[in-house]
Parts: sequence; structure tokens; C-alpha cells
Amino acid sequence: MAADGDPARDRDEHADHERRSAAAGLYLYSRLAASLLGLATIALATHVYAKTAFAYVATILLMFDTSYALGSLGLAEAVFFFVGREPARAPVVVRQASFLLLVVALPVIAVAMVAGWSLSKPEVDLVPALPWVALALTFALPTQPAINQLLAVGHARAASQLQTLYAALSALAIILPALLGIAVAWTPILLAAATSVRLLVHLWLLRRVFPLADARPWLVRRELREMLAFSFPAGLATLCGKLNPQIDKYVVYLLLSTEVFAIYTAASWELPLISMIPYAIGAVMQVRYVELYAQRRTDELRALWYENAAKTALAVFPLTVLVLVIAPELIELLFGASYARAALPFQLFTAVLLHRVASYGAMLQATAQTRAILVAAVLLVATNAVLTLPLTYLLGYPGAALATLLAHVPPALWTWSRIGGAMSVGLRGALPWRTLARGLATAGAVGALVWLAKRELPLAAAPRLALGVIAFGLIYIPVARALGVLTPRDLGYIARWLTFRIDHRR
Repeated sequence: MAADGDPARDRDEHADHERRSAAAGLYLYSRLAASLLGLATIALATHVYAKTAFAYVATILLMFDTSYALGSLGLAEAVFFFVGREPARAPVVVRQASFLLLVVALPVIAVAMVAGWSLSKPEVDLVPALPWVALALTFALPTQPAINQLLAVGHARAASQLQTLYAALSALAIILPALLGIAVAWTPILLAAATSVRLLVHLWLLRRVFPLADARPWLVRRELREMLAFSFPAGLATLCGKLNPQIDKYVVYLLLSTEVFAIYTAASWELPLISMIPYAIGAVMQVRYVELYAQRRTDELRALWYENAAKTALAVFPLTVLVLVIAPELIELLFGASYARAALPFQLFTAVLLHRVASYGAMLQATAQTRAILVAAVLLVATNAVLTLPLTYLLGYPGAALATLLAHVPPALWTWSRIGGAMSVGLRGALPWRTLARGLATAGAVGALVWLAKRELPLAAAPRLALGVIAFGLIYIPVARALGVLTPRDLGYIARWLTFRIDHRR
């Protein structure tokens, strides 16, 4: 057994850290690529389809995504735990997860069909699409664990390739009718074809990567109950998180016109790079959080947590403020001038990113507060549900976006109080508030200056956006350096995080 300070052990630990960081970076790159491909697809769809046709496509995708979330139950994520606990049982675990997801899929699909029939309008006739959506869900729901099961056994590259493949197939299902000059009603048919590929890939993985080593039965009732019991709480929290950004879309679809729904759909996207930064850091740092909390080294835990939050904010704050500043030009370039009204709700959605300076779920899990994650998720959905309807009535479609922004306040306060409590400092010490406030004020002031100057430029959207980005960078970096918000070393941290070369060591 290696002694403390053993060079061989240190080399092994360093190599393991590098391997895990590289795997995390590779997968995050694929998620970023998939997210950007999804955004590009929606942007292209707004140009190749009329607003009514785009609203039809958006409604099909909304139905599919909602049903996909309802049918997950956290079982895909449970693969990590059960495979990690007993790697030799990986073939059994992935079959059990897929079986449970298939069982859950049946009532979910039935609910989706009833919902689709009730949502159908004369200008957005969903009824003919319902059998194809049901078929697509039948293929997609049981195959959810495919990417996670590859990650669980160390095949990060294959998981990344699969993530990108799925995104590309979904993009083709959306855009192909326009490219081929066929009716937009082919979209759900193509979606079913795309998800059938997922089924074929999943069956191939079961045979080649996860073959059963013996003839022992894998459909064991006790083990299935254990998997459900483990996954359900976290799955419910994940479900709430996925349903939350869809509540306002349904309200806008039901209360306002088809054209407004199309505009609102164009507004309701989130720049993936910014949101992935804290989760990337959390993925690498969670094990260290667990170690420090288990050893009751709360001072060190708090110092590490503060450092990570402060460093993450150095990227999140200026990037988010920059997107807020260039939002009108960005919307016009992506979706066209006819979607200019999407800029305001998009800015409201983007403002949500300002509180994502840390992976709060990683810290709650590390401090054994998984129930708090569920409470925060339920609180988010409930607050959004309460606010969306009245604010939409009062303010129209910007009110729905405002409800989403305001709904994040109660769960954020709850989460911060739980994290602060775990570190024995309460809400006041949950984050390095003074450091964060100074960083946000600096980015906000520079953003306001660029916003005012940019508005006076008699230029088209593209050059105005380019000048806004350049001006923000040229002003923000020296100002932040002069105020002590940024140091030369911080610029290195930001560069590594933006390229997912994640390293927690100083």
C-alpha cells in the first residue's frame, strides 16, 4: 500500500485526474455542439418556414420534449450509480433501466396523445401527427440511458459521438421538409424515423458493449424496485427542471396567437456555453466537496466553494451581460427582422444566467441534501405556474418570460440557505456576495455604456453586433483589471474554462 506522499501514487492520481478532466471536456464539447446545432436548426427553421408552419414544428417538438421529460424518472441518471457501484453488473443495469423506461412510456404516451388532441387548432392541426409522435416516443423513451451507460463504463468518446448523432438526426427531422420541398406535416414522420435509429443503436450497444455474461435472469422484481426507489426523488427534481421552461410556452400557445407563439419559441433559448461552465466545474469538483464535508473541514470547503464561485463568475457575468447588450442584433441575425419582438423575452430568459455562478446541485449532493434539490425544483415549477398566467394576461408574451425569471428567486434563496447551513454560515455566507456584487456591477456598468453607445450607430445588425462585442471586450478587460476584479491569472482561468480544460488545482 502506498504511503502518504508516495510519488507513484501521486502520479497515478494526477493521471486519473487528467483522464477524467479530458473525458468531461470531451463530453461537454459534444453537448455544446449538440446545443448549438439545435439552436442553428431553430434559427434556420424560422427562415425556411412561414410563422404558422414554424409554430406547427415548434408545437410538435414541445409535445415530444415534454413527454420525454415526463418519461425519464431519473432512470437514465441512475445508471451512473448502479454501474459505478457494481461495474460487473453493467449489462444487467442497462437492461433493467430500459425495461422500466418502456413500462413508464406507455402511460406517458397515452397522456401525450390526449394532450395533443386537446391542443390542436385549425391553423396547427396536430391530430394527424399524433400516431407518429407516439411512435417516436416509443423508440426514444426506453433508449434514454444509451449515452449515460457509455459514460459510466468509460466510453466518453463514443458517448460524445452518440450525443452529436442524435442532435443531427433531430435537426434533419426539422429541416428536411423545407429542403426537399415537401409538406411540413412530414416532420413528425421524420422524427419517428430519427428516433428509430436510436433504437437500433441501443440494441447494438446491448449486444456488443453490454452482452450478458451468463443466462441468469435480469428481470428481478427486487432490483427493479430498488432502482425505482433510488431514481425517483432525483428524477422528480430533474423532471421539474425540464418542465419549468415549458410551462410558459403552453400558456403562450393557449392564450395568444399562433404568430406570437412562433416569436416566443424563437426567444426561449439559452446560450449553452454560459450555462455549461458552472456544471463543468461542479462535475470535476464534486468529489472534493464530498471529501471535505465528510471530514468536517468546513472552513476549507467554504474557501474552495467561494473560490470556484468567484472564478466562475468571472466568465458568467461578462458573457451574460454581453449577450443582454447584443440581444436585439443577435435575434435579428439568427431569426430575421420579422422576429425582432423576440428580443425582450430573450433578454429576460438570459438574465436568469446571472445567478448560475456555481453548480448548486453538486454542493447539495456533496453535503447529503438531495431532498433540498427536489424542494428547489418543485418550488421553481410551482412559482412559475402561479406567476405565468396572470403576468401573461397583464403583459402579453413578455409577461410569460418575466414569470420564468421571477420564478427562480424563491428556489435560489432556498438553495443558498441550505448550502450556507451546511457550511454553518447561513444565507449570508452561502456565497462570496461582496466579490460577486463587485464583479456584476463592473460587467453591468460596461454593458450599459456599450448599450447606450451601440444604439446611436446607424449601422445594420451585423456590424452593430460586431462593434458591440469588440467594444465590450476592449472596455471591460482594462476596467476590470483596474478595479481588481480581474487579474492576469484570472484570464488564464477563463480561457481554460471556456475551452473546457477544467482543473481545480491552483
